[in-house]
Amino acid sequence: MEYYLQVKQLHMFCAYLSAGLFTGRLLLDIAGKPGWRQSPARYLPHINDSLLLTLAFTLLAIGPWQPFVHQWLGFKILLLLGYIAFGIGALKQRLRMPVRMVCALIALTNLAGIFYLARFKPLLFI
Repeated sequence: MEYYLQVKQLHMFCAYLSAGLFTGRLLLDIAGKPGWRQSPARYLPHINDSLLLTLAFTLLAIGPWQPFVHQWLGFKILLLLGYIAFGIGALKQRLRMPVRMVCALIALTNLAGIFYLARFKPLLFI
């Protein structure tokens, strides 16, 4: 528990950075500028998300939270899986733009839910 706060703050920073990078890539695609796909910057989200996931596991190991005891955390993990799936759909060039926009909207809604659950940690089912 000694390093919990520092790990949590770094995890939060990576989460905000991940959201910003995803939103930025969406906006570049919408604007018709897919050049980011050929730049070295295309790997930055993967590096950041790997660090984010590592920090999440570290928080689980050193912190008081358990995904199956604290319902908000289990639901947050489910939203994360949805965010990943729909985020992939939103960035797939093979899909038509309307389908990609629906995927993007669902991914961003999942992301908002993740941030809400992380911030407020509500009791979901009593």
